[in-house]
Amino acid sequence: MKKLCVLQVTPAEPNAKHVEYFSNQEECDFFFVTHDEPNKGALKYCPNTTWTDTRNVLATLVPKEYEYYAFVDYDYNFRPLGKLSVREQILEDLQQFQPAVLTYYPGKGMITPFATDLNYRDSQDASVIPFTHCGMKVVHHSLMKWFFPMITSFGGGVEACHLFNILEIPFLRHVVCSHKMVYDNGNTDMEAPHNLDGAWNDYRMNEMWKWIRPAFKKINVVDQYAIQEAHKYDARLIKAVFQKIAKEQNISPTRDHGITNYFDRDKIELFFDLEHERFDNLDIPLSKQFTDINFENQKIINEIVSKISFEQLKTNKNPWIEISKKINKATNGCRKITTSECVEAFQRAQPSSLFIKSSNLNEELAEYLNNKRVAFVGPAPYMKGSGQGKNIDSYDVVVRIQHGIPNEQDYGSRSDIIQSCLNDNYGPPLLEYLGSIEPSERPKFIICNDTASTMLPNGQWAFVDIYEPKFKQLQIPFVHLKNKDQTWDRWALYWEIYAKQHIENFGNRQYTRYSANFNSGYGALNMLLRYPIKELAVFGMDFYSGGVPQTDEGKYNKQYTDTYGASGTNNGPDIILHDQLSQMMHCRNVLLKDKRFKLDRPVLTMLNSTSVTKRINDFILLPKFKNETR
Repeated sequence: MKKLCVLQVTPAEPNAKHVEYFSNQEECDFFFVTHDEPNKGALKYCPNTTWTDTRNVLATLVPKEYEYYAFVDYDYNFRPLGKLSVREQILEDLQQFQPAVLTYYPGKGMITPFATDLNYRDSQDASVIPFTHCGMKVVHHSLMKWFFPMITSFGGGVEACHLFNILEIPFLRHVVCSHKMVYDNGNTDMEAPHNLDGAWNDYRMNEMWKWIRPAFKKINVVDQYAIQEAHKYDARLIKAVFQKIAKEQNISPTRDHGITNYFDRDKIELFFDLEHERFDNLDIPLSKQFTDINFENQKIINEIVSKISFEQLKTNKNPWIEISKKINKATNGCRKITTSECVEAFQRAQPSSLFIKSSNLNEELAEYLNNKRVAFVGPAPYMKGSGQGKNIDSYDVVVRIQHGIPNEQDYGSRSDIIQSCLNDNYGPPLLEYLGSIEPSERPKFIICNDTASTMLPNGQWAFVDIYEPKFKQLQIPFVHLKNKDQTWDRWALYWEIYAKQHIENFGNRQYTRYSANFNSGYGALNMLLRYPIKELAVFGMDFYSGGVPQTDEGKYNKQYTDTYGASGTNNGPDIILHDQLSQMMHCRNVLLKDKRFKLDRPVLTMLNSTSVTKRINDFILLPKFKNETR
């Protein structure tokens, strides 16, 4: 077994000096991958990948016959401070310390206070500096499965490096920063994605920290340094804390320890809860983690998700955590799947929605809708100028989201049923409107698929059934999803859709913020499909133009916001959208299977576009933090 191999990601050609230092040496070899152009000498050409993706490719493809694996950025320049060459210095440090991880003292172009602290650099031969730059890491072979694959769920940038450093904490006395050589950043690319948008980097790091934080067992050490509660969720806090501890206590690297295998599960479990999903695949080879799940295991997954019952989903706690654990225990020799992948597998495997099939129906509404062609009308502005009004009014039943779009030519005139979320923004205006019109003009039904309506002064939630006496007074039947046993069928729909709180980046500092909820309008589509209707044709609902950032004019018909107010105003829509990606994914995987369900062609085209497909695939990677619902 050779002592060392050096691994590099480069646009097209490896760093010539690095090749000279490390390639085909007695104790060392050199491998690289490219991302801009193919190269015959590369392990692989990796176009359209992130820095983290290519690190994972290197870790997967490199021959497993070395004691140490050095990951070195192609634009780093090494400056030995003694008489040894670059390669000789690395080999000496590896021999002297036998470290878990080895790195070198930061120099020019490195953004860290240590880079300019020459007194500290020259005061000792080596130190423990937590959270060093990931551009230069030499990893002991026994820890490759601990650090790799690096996390890509949050974008594959700075947050992946930050997690790498967090994962070093159990081994800190063996994470050696040698002061005998300095590395400089020879080429800072300010056009690289991680240098273009600092706020986005912070968001991704904080999301990653929010995800891994519950698994970190030494969290009390970190939290005691927090200035306030919110500071605990700042990803930079853990870095500041451990750098402070290491420097104040002058922690020195351990020598002459005799450790040949650093992967000590008992020791690691003193620092991390290995039940966290980050560690699900510790015992699965890297090559299998990046391989599609085989037919036999896919069959096992499909069998389990196909047996999920409506009652399993009708809970206010996340059922997918236990379901995914059951799946991962049943499969064999393949990577473990996440809860989000479990949800997608369920959506694809089911012939139709469990929520829709449950048929917990209101008899009066069922009789009214029986074998009817139903038009569902929302306020999306793409309908303006469409002239669809007469077509909409030709349907047997017209269901409208709220009221207040006086544009009969494009949106139709009838409102046989009104769908409302009945929250503080929409419930009171609806009541006022219904009270102002003649009883003969009122809708035949009010339907609502939400649960919570308004927060009471005592901090408790009042639910939508508080509207029952108000609609009864108006002599309008009110249909909601509450059951006699105080459960809500909406719970099952919530877990079937699996909305997540997150921010989507569209580039050029354009973002959309999403809540961990779905829209009541989309919920109404699912609710109506429970009933024995002949057809459900959807107009004026385009998932807020697919969630693409835009002004109110791009999201709503102006007459709608004239009625309720602009986004962010007291009675207007929220600035934060409900999660459109989860709804688009559910619509593609579930609703479009129902032959009664008809989407407007422009919306269907958008929904099946390659751009939406890519966005949904990225969305599936994201974890869900909200694991309960009201």
